[in-house]
Amino acid sequence: MESPAAPYSPSTHPPIIMNKLEVGSLYIMISIPFSIYFGKKKHIYATALPDDPDFPFCTYELMVSQGLSTEEFHWDLYWHTSDSATDELSLPSRNHPVTERAGTNEESGILYRLRPLETCPTTYTRDRLTITRVRSHAQLVGLIRVLTVPPAFIPHLTRYLDWMTAESARVAERSYVWATMAYYRARRHLLKIKGARDHTFNQFDISRFTAELLSFAYAEVPAALFLGGMGLPRPVLGVAMGFLEEEDAEATRCERDTLLRKQREEVGAVTACWYQ
Repeated sequence: MESPAAPYSPSTHPPIIMNKLEVGSLYIMISIPFSIYFGKKKHIYATALPDDPDFPFCTYELMVSQGLSTEEFHWDLYWHTSDSATDELSLPSRNHPVTERAGTNEESGILYRLRPLETCPTTYTRDRLTITRVRSHAQLVGLIRVLTVPPAFIPHLTRYLDWMTAESARVAERSYVWATMAYYRARRHLLKIKGARDHTFNQFDISRFTAELLSFAYAEVPAALFLGGMGLPRPVLGVAMGFLEEEDAEATRCERDTLLRKQREEVGAVTACWYQ
């Protein structure tokens, strides 16, 4: 999937709303913190992205890591491993009103979530929970699909996510960076074991990625606050930044093999190793 030209704008890059969860997909899960959701802490959410095209999205929530503020969203990881019933259809929100009744939604997967420890300064551990009906959870704003693998890779990626999320939680300072970097590491890991490097992902733009996620979150948070306790399924977004599909890895391998073949034909040996 080709990444759009920067900078990101909702007017030029419409959201990729998806009707269902997909087995073998990793999602960034956006939720409203307990204290805000139940009114124990007052917080006014933005209604749209800043108009300034040079707004530094790459420093989003930097004050959290400096201890000067708390996160306005919980950023978790949801790894969808089972889909045993009818998937949900269109969702209620200002962007996409209800058109059909939701299905029974019995799918399940693994939730990876940071949990703060009672330390000073704050440190974190990682909770691993098997959950069902994730889209109907209260406090959920929505899910963002960032990576998809073939069924054969699910057991391997599950083991990797179990290990990687636990280790990275030891040094985490805020859930957004933790979740985003987990996506980054998982994608690079998968391409590496397939014998190829994902060169397009080396152009990963954290500012554009953050802007896309926040645009989605700010648009959906009013509906989450109003409808969260009703059990209605929340939306799923496919980010334009790109996610791992089988054809992505195959295209990268073909590009690598073409380079090697040309080098051997022209000079008799491999003289460049950019793919390493």
